[in-house]
Amino acid sequence: MKFNLNLEDIKYVKILYQDRENKPCSAKAAIKSFTGTEILCCAKFEESLYIKTPQEITLSFVCLEGLYRTKTVLQRVENDEPYTFFSVAPPQNLEYQQNREYFRVEIALDCIYSYESGGEFINIDTRTTDISANGVSIITPNIEINTGEAYLNISVFNKKIKTKVKFIRSEKVDSGYKISFSYKDITERDRDLISQICIQKQLEEKRKHLK
Repeated sequence: MKFNLNLEDIKYVKILYQDRENKPCSAKAAIKSFTGTEILCCAKFEESLYIKTPQEITLSFVCLEGLYRTKTVLQRVENDEPYTFFSVAPPQNLEYQQNREYFRVEIALDCIYSYESGGEFINIDTRTTDISANGVSIITPNIEINTGEAYLNISVFNKKIKTKVKFIRSEKVDSGYKISFSYKDITERDRDLISQICIQKQLEEKRKHLK
């Protein structure tokens, strides 16, 4: 579809780029301004951030009603503490990716992260930072990456959802490390419950925007 999104409907954008070692990285940013030659995005400043420009990137628009994704060019990056500004070439076309029930919505739910280490399971009490019907992210004080057997036991409305998870990525945040997973083994009933939570949260956000 042609790029014709209403900027008021865009909650934020995600910029997927490559670092100096050509490893994939991402940045969550807000749109500061839009012209015919540039989309200027603003993100929180990160120390020692180095990004080669120009480079082709994947740009995702997280909107109230869905997720749109496109390929475009990152033209330049400028640091002006406490912010980093990304100048992105306006895309020509967009691809619709997900409906709102598969969005990751920000929500803090008590959970237990369990993973196998040295023949035994380690249990970490933690909380989610976001969740969707496809995956979830948690916060840990230390980087706890495990590519073997791992599970999450999430408390949702006085119900426990236990699912096997697959590690996707981790990133440093102010409170420790944010670790993201996809579900490997989850019942449709539990997935539907999470979808209901996501839709409810997004309706709440939409009502806030309409006030």
